[in-house]
Amino acid sequence: MHRKTILLSRTMIEGMNLSIFCLVLALFATATGQMFFKMHFQHVGSVFLFLALGTFAIIPVCSYLALLNLSLAAVYMTMALTNVLVLVMSHFFLKERITKRHIVAVTFIVFGVLLFNV
Repeated sequence: MHRKTILLSRTMIEGMNLSIFCLVLALFATATGQMFFKMHFQHVGSVFLFLALGTFAIIPVCSYLALLNLSLAAVYMTMALTNVLVLVMSHFFLKERITKRHIVAVTFIVFGVLLFNV
């Protein structure tokens, strides 16, 4: 009986780890897809549209796998961090400016997600 409990716990932990990994992958895929989409409009006729569509195509699969072991509320609230990732990625890859308003907004988003999920 004890062995079954340990195996069940191990399976639950592995499933939880897969869900968390898929949630993080969905976050980065969403932010990356948005970056590719903007890059497509900056460089019309480029391959960025196909990269964006391909990236967006994996998001539902990742979200589904995340929802297998995580609550809908936790997944949905954590997806708000996409805004933070887009801001940071656009600064480094598109050379966009980060203003004080952006920093204040990002701070509220991060604290909101932490408050909700803790």
